[in-house]
Amino acid sequence: MLLLVRNEPDIVKKLIRYYYNGSHNFVLKSEEICALTWSKQQELLEATVQCTIVKKYPVNNEFSRLYLKRLISQLEKANHEVHDELYVELCNVMNNNTLDNNIFRYRHYIIGNDLSNVITIKETKNMVVNGTTGMRTWEAAFMLVDWALCNQELFHNKTVLELGSGVGFTGIVISKFCRPREMILSDCHDDVLKTISDNIEINFPDITMNENKNYVSYVNEKHYLGTINLDWNDNNVKNIAFKNLPDIIIGADIIYDPSLLIPLSTVIEAFLQSNKNIIMYIASVIRNEETFHNFLKILDMKGLRYQKLHQEESVYVEWNNNIQRCLLKIQSS
Repeated sequence: MLLLVRNEPDIVKKLIRYYYNGSHNFVLKSEEICALTWSKQQELLEATVQCTIVKKYPVNNEFSRLYLKRLISQLEKANHEVHDELYVELCNVMNNNTLDNNIFRYRHYIIGNDLSNVITIKETKNMVVNGTTGMRTWEAAFMLVDWALCNQELFHNKTVLELGSGVGFTGIVISKFCRPREMILSDCHDDVLKTISDNIEINFPDITMNENKNYVSYVNEKHYLGTINLDWNDNNVKNIAFKNLPDIIIGADIIYDPSLLIPLSTVIEAFLQSNKNIIMYIASVIRNEETFHNFLKILDMKGLRYQKLHQEESVYVEWNNNIQRCLLKIQSS
């Protein structure tokens, strides 16, 4: 069961969240340090650096070094007993730089209040890799996932298509927790599609892959996911043969490149013409107001209705609510 994020007084849970959120900028209060007994430190170790999933899919070594060093430093300054294994793990990450030389890393995202609900994503910290921005999880994806988890009934038993899926975080979370009938993740870059496939297999270890010419499906008893090469500049995009036409189309951080606004809006128009009942949700971080407003103008010219939805704060997934952002709902007129 997916639980809401609430205040958690347990310092171990707090530190676990810092670790999985990729943050080492924490300051412990004196009472929190006192609460970190030997057994609590052991609990923290087992849930982070010694966790099975982290050992199988290790996080960035430099982050682990800074995290452990900061924790140990604050315990030492308070003359508090430090678990021996904290020193051991610090030495381990200092002596192992293998992953840091790799373009990819693994991130583990906690969904909701249950620390066992973790989505593991293979991604890069680089903004652009091999000519694509799709190799990392962007802020709008967290916002869209959080909104979707707050509105799970909209996705239940529906066919959902994601445009510009990137590394697959949004589609994987929605598939896992919102119970769509089918979740289709799309991109036009082969390296991105390969990374999506890797992340599907990581998060659904019992899934079976079936590969066709343009479509790869992943199936188990509870989930059906697919990946497809979908180029917005392809004039034949509306002729792509889907198993089922989508009921819902989603996209996160796909309104950023002025040269892609016309192709994107054309794709949206083509799908809405094929099924006037399709509803689309696009989450955006507004980095350039002119680009975003030009997209809205194009929607107006094409006669597509849009509505701005509101998600004021994090509920299931943490995201930065101080950024300029917008969540659009798009429909046929």
